[in-house]
Amino acid sequence: MAANTSPIFPLTPVIGVAELVTATAVTARTSITGTTGLVALTPVSTNGKRVDQITVKAQGTTVASILFLWLYNGTKAFLLDEIDITAVTPSNTVDAFSLTRTYQNLIIPPTYQLYISQTVQTNVSVFANGGDY
Repeated sequence: MAANTSPIFPLTPVIGVAELVTATAVTARTSITGTTGLVALTPVSTNGKRVDQITVKAQGTTVASILFLWLYNGTKAFLLDEIDITAVTPSNTVDAFSLTRTYQNLIIPPTYQLYISQTVQTNVSVFANGGDY
């Protein structure tokens, strides 16, 4: 199906989901050839996609760490954003860690993908909300 072009807007809603339950810690902020240590957050799309927000939700206790958001072009992954995760021990009166980052113009070209990684392993789910063109 062709993309909407006048004006351009997402045609199909997309929710990318990734779980960092046993993900390898990645601490380097330099570009990575391939996706070793990274977890796919969004699939490749034919006409590209727009990401409006990314939500991080802990599955239990978290430790202080950073979630890295990577833009992968099929060969190399480039660090796009960093999201701080704070240490939280949830209980019946304390919510587990949760954070939503909103983006105004995060456009992902066709054949590109978003990947995520973290600096210290902690159990979180990551959701990317947006749409395919």
